[in-house]
Amino acid sequence: MSNTIRWGILSTAKIAETAFIPSLGQTRRGTLAAVASRDGERARSFAEKHGAGQAFDSYESMLASDAIDAVYIPLPNSMHAEWTQKAAAAGKHVFCEKPLGVSSAEAQRMVDSCRDAGVTLFEAFVFLYHPKSLKLRQVLEEGAIGDLVQMTASFTFPLQRPTDNIRMNRELGGGNLMDVGCYPIAYSRFVFNEEPIAVQAACRMDPHYGVDTRSSMVLTFSGDRHAALQSGFDAPGGQRAVIHGESGYIAVPQPCHPKEQDGFVVCRGAQEESVLVEAGVPPFAPAIEHFHDCVLDGVEPIATAANAIGTLRVIEAIRESAATGRRIDLV
Repeated sequence: MSNTIRWGILSTAKIAETAFIPSLGQTRRGTLAAVASRDGERARSFAEKHGAGQAFDSYESMLASDAIDAVYIPLPNSMHAEWTQKAAAAGKHVFCEKPLGVSSAEAQRMVDSCRDAGVTLFEAFVFLYHPKSLKLRQVLEEGAIGDLVQMTASFTFPLQRPTDNIRMNRELGGGNLMDVGCYPIAYSRFVFNEEPIAVQAACRMDPHYGVDTRSSMVLTFSGDRHAALQSGFDAPGGQRAVIHGESGYIAVPQPCHPKEQDGFVVCRGAQEESVLVEAGVPPFAPAIEHFHDCVLDGVEPIATAANAIGTLRVIEAIRESAATGRRIDLV
């Protein structure tokens, strides 16, 4: 392999156009080489618009090509596992949208397939690799707010109905937990730097679409510490997090979708300190750049795709708790 990763995109999904491609263009060692769609004309139009060298009229034909080294998979949740495993079998490295699979068992199979094939697999929780998150980790480890005791995090927006949006399609792995809900879950695990030991939750199920449209969750971590999380399609609000320690708290706007210029506020008594982070690149760029470093230089990943298994275990426990009204122990 040369010192450049040649990328192919499986589908012409909007997120590829608005998030992945602009970020890829800001990296040092990645190029957009190809795009594939089941509609050949759509693939050609997309490739021409974004400067991709080749367009394929099937996913299989792109994976069989020697013109690409890695694939970005922005397909519906229900299709992640199939095409990740097919990409791995073809020797292609994989950057897959979140959540990695539709169950923890499926995510484990994806991780195992990529490991056995000797290819790198990232889940696209890009905040894990962003300078803002890395700075937050440093501030927490330095004890800026003392020992952590609890946190809140939310991610909500209104999704109008009726709709044919895939977020409301049960067969395609829809529902709020598999869209916005997985963000505060993953973020709380990042903040506490461990897995929760128990979950209690309530979810609202839409009777027409058969998917969860809002969720309230309490995750218990070791030492009787808690994360209170909310997510949903039924109200505005966006995303935010507040992390409480014994001697202060940190307010984090846009925790999961960091901006090029971003930061957070550390509060101790009457003192407030704004911590500014200048990434200078779109949100996906640090994650893609780190992916390149892992593939080309053998750098140890900041977060492995196995992290996705923990997120999906929590989602499964949330569903069980909501259905039974019980606290679900994870250990």
